Amino acid sequence: MEVWSHGGKLYDVTSGYSLPDDAWQYELMGLTGAPGTGPYLSVSIPDATLDGPFTPRTTQHVVVHLGGGELPWPILEKLIFLLESSGDLVEDHNEQSTAELASLPVRGIWSIGSRRFEVADSHHSDTGVQLYELHEVSPETADGNYISVQISDASTESQPPVGHATLTMYGRWAIPWLVFRRFVDVVRTAGNVKQVASEGALRTDQL
Repeated sequence: MEVWSHGGKLYDVTSGYSLPDDAWQYELMGLTGAPGTGPYLSVSIPDATLDGPFTPRTTQHVVVHLGGGELPWPILEKLIFLLESSGDLVEDHNEQSTAELASLPVRGIWSIGSRRFEVADSHHSDTGVQLYELHEVSPETADGNYISVQISDASTESQPPVGHATLTMYGRWAIPWLVFRRFVDVVRTAGNVKQVASEGALRTDQL
């Protein structure tokens, strides 16, 4: 288990095998504030060989579980780095969905299998915020679950510095890793997120 610190708040990061799910899970949970109010995000990687050593199935089968709350962008970047350097995310370049997602536009409708997602962005000049949102448009899941990233593009006494970004998760939602990862790339390539996620800026405590 690790505890990451950023902006005066603590985040618990664990990984391990979940027998009920037959999957390896990476879980991040906020430790600051009342129980259940902090951010929660987990990534579930199904096991391809249940009767032997853990063998990850390809990223087409990986699922992200979003449990609400706000997550600073540097913490999200560190979590993604942890996942992608673990060797547990295995891509199948022969899968059509991988190529299709890589070529998706930065806004509009994304389709993967039978699920459809919409990505939108907007600029709010009155608050100095650039906003990116991802939600699902399938009728059976139209229950208000979505994620957004707010990026400050103006500095005042009452606003965060330029480039300060926060991921906010609404409701409880499970989406494909490929969709979540593509959304992160969209925000990254916008070019207005301040690059502050250096290892030295984030304290890691081994417990």
